[in-house]
Amino acid sequence: MDAAQFAKRAICQNDIFNFNPIITTGMQAARMLVISRIFHLILTPSGQPGPVENIIAGLVLGPSLLCKIKKLQEFFIQSSSIEYYQLLTFNFRVIFMFFIGLDTDVPHMRRNLRLASTLAFEGIIACTLFGAASAIAILRLLK
Repeated sequence: MDAAQFAKRAICQNDIFNFNPIITTGMQAARMLVISRIFHLILTPSGQPGPVENIIAGLVLGPSLLCKIKKLQEFFIQSSSIEYYQLLTFNFRVIFMFFIGLDTDVPHMRRNLRLASTLAFEGIIACTLFGAASAIAILRLLK
């Protein structure tokens, strides 16, 4: 197969239900951004920050709510674009970590190491205690 045929096959599909995975991935990302923006418009007047709105949109679109409906799951998460999601996730993770590395202030970290580690360990202990208490309560309810 020469390059022209490969490009035509990658971009143009004869079957309307067999979409190009690259275009499908872009369309899925655009749909998710639109729904996230809708949540932003709804929740901003109530004083919710942007990340909370994005988390709620992710929960609604994720496997916990709307994607339990088979048609919506096929519409938002198509199996033909899983490899592209994995590739995009890896690339954006590398870019994100690069930007974090650019903004790292090592002297500030050294000055606040004791405080940050104390808060981190206290958070771990609090979450462990809360999880253990919740597990005990749930196990008693299930018996």
